[in-house]
Amino acid sequence: MLIDTNIIFEIFFGQKRQDECKDLLKAIKNNLIDEDVYMTRFSLSAIEAACGKRHKKVLADFLILFYQEKIKILELDIRDDLMINAVREDIGLDFDDAMQYVAAQRAATYIVTFDKDFYGKHIKIKTPKEILKEILVS
Repeated sequence: MLIDTNIIFEIFFGQKRQDECKDLLKAIKNNLIDEDVYMTRFSLSAIEAACGKRHKKVLADFLILFYQEKIKILELDIRDDLMINAVREDIGLDFDDAMQYVAAQRAATYIVTFDKDFYGKHIKIKTPKEILKEILVS
């Protein structure tokens, strides 16, 4: 799975789905996710830049998941940048969504997001709630 930036922003900004996002991070922390978990460097940098003083503990807990390699950074290269620009034009996504799209394709996975812009774009998306439900079933 590739975690979209908006999943962490949901927690930072106290939005209505923050609890399911926190539960997803807890599941990752407790090794309940039986697949590779990724995030792009771009997303991580955006999260760090948006982190205010009152979110430092949440950010620290989040960064530990990277240190423990429970979430891996998916690095993109210049070929990916070329593909991102093509995707922006071809399927009508903005830059950050096109980056998530290309990164998920590169990792042969889906995107965990609340972003409706991915609907109908030939990429699988799931919400944290859907993933948590799958964990309970298995």
